[in-house]
Amino acid sequence: MDDIGSSILAGFFRGIGYILAEIFYGTICYWVGWPICKILSGGKYPRKRQLAYVSGTNSSGGWCSAVGLLILIAIGSYFISFRG
Repeated sequence: MDDIGSSILAGFFRGIGYILAEIFYGTICYWVGWPICKILSGGKYPRKRQLAYVSGTNSSGGWCSAVGLLILIAIGSYFISFRG
């Protein structure tokens, strides 16, 4: 019985973690990185909204999310350095 309960609980937390990661990385990081990608490419990149987890020939969603994550890390590091 303990194995079934722990498996269900582990699956539940894995699902919650996936949803939170998708909301944070796929949505928040994408929209933070989107204007940076547009500015740096002169408005050519990305052409349309694409999901970060969809694999294919055009991975602009992943790149915009990665740029957004780097920007958020840089901003967080900046504010943490002045806190001490």
